[in-house]
Amino acid sequence: MFMQRPIRGFTMEKQDTHGSAFIPMVYEAAQAAQWEYKVLTIDPREEALPDAQYLSELGKEGWVLTTILDERSTSKGGKIHYYLMRQSQ
Repeated sequence: MFMQRPIRGFTMEKQDTHGSAFIPMVYEAAQAAQWEYKVLTIDPREEALPDAQYLSELGKEGWVLTTILDERSTSKGGKIHYYLMRQSQ
């Protein structure tokens, strides 16, 4: 059983009644976040992989690295794909 506690400094007229101040609830309709995506495709046989400095620059722009797919591990190619996302602005 839940009991209401009186708020400090709040007094009731009747001593036998437990009460509390009314706190209204406000509900807002939240919009679903909108996302944009970016794919960096690198062929390590032809160009260098992105370094920490480049990835930090992308992070400052709001990009978050979500996944890396290395085609070399699947024997279907030699490229590496970096999947990034950020909230639309």
